[in-house]
Amino acid sequence: MVLGMRKMLAALVAMSILTCAQVADSAEESAAWTIMLRPTDFVIGAALAQLRTRRTWAAGFDERSGAFEIALRKKAVAIPAPRCQMDFLILAIPFYYPENPKQATVNERRAIHDAFVAFQAGGSGSLTARVEAPAGLARIGATGIELAACNLYFAFPLSVQVSAR
Repeated sequence: MVLGMRKMLAALVAMSILTCAQVADSAEESAAWTIMLRPTDFVIGAALAQLRTRRTWAAGFDERSGAFEIALRKKAVAIPAPRCQMDFLILAIPFYYPENPKQATVNERRAIHDAFVAFQAGGSGSLTARVEAPAGLARIGATGIELAACNLYFAFPLSVQVSAR
């Protein structure tokens, strides 16, 4: 009887591990979105310092790493983030690791940053960008894939398109 219970327990543990792995795989595979923004849907650059949040924002472009942040208004994007307690999602560009084949050069990162700045300064049209939540930052929620926090990252390869309409 003890041997039978041990086998049953081992089977239950194996099934729960497989179930968790499948959920993680689903969230990892599906945790990418294409977002469309208007110039007022985000905050970038020096204006980040004016946001009334408890978070300290990286207001500039880091010339060495190519890192920068954008505050996305949560109401402007249809990405559920029930645990995010502020009115903004944090859109950042992943750190540059030369050994990672899924990358963008500092110049490519600068071009994305400058496209957002120029788009916002233009005051009209729409901007489309591909974003993702890497493993651990997305999960399966009651209504599907949702962010586990406030963090989003630009997906590689970088894809940002600006439309005059």
